[in-house]
Amino acid sequence: MNELLKTLYQDILQQVMVLESCKKELSIQILLTKEGSSRRLELILRFLSYDLDKHELLEHAAVLAMSNQADIILEDLQRLYAYTDGNDLIEQIRAEIKFLQRFVNTIKKSIKHPNSRTFYERRMIQEISKYVVEQARQYNAM
Repeated sequence: MNELLKTLYQDILQQVMVLESCKKELSIQILLTKEGSSRRLELILRFLSYDLDKHELLEHAAVLAMSNQADIILEDLQRLYAYTDGNDLIEQIRAEIKFLQRFVNTIKKSIKHPNSRTFYERRMIQEISKYVVEQARQYNAM
């Protein structure tokens, strides 16, 4: 494997680890903040944004690996996305990105215009909050 590619991948992994560390720190604040408060919603938005950034970094790594036929990196990334459906690694990563972008956009809209949320948006925010709170609990169990 090309040394430059290996170095780039290691740099991406270091950035991912920094984001994971930020998510762990943020998870404590999420769990300690009152449910339903605007502060908690802002923390959830930051948490999701970190997660989105992580997947975007991993997408860059996958594209680099595919372009350079770096099977070791592709296998490593494939293990990270083993929980998703699909055969194509990049499609799996992009599906995660789209999923998170929808969450982020919904939360942003809710923060910006809290009184104009539809029933569907309120329910979606409740479910997003449950999802992030559960992740926060898992981060703190580690």
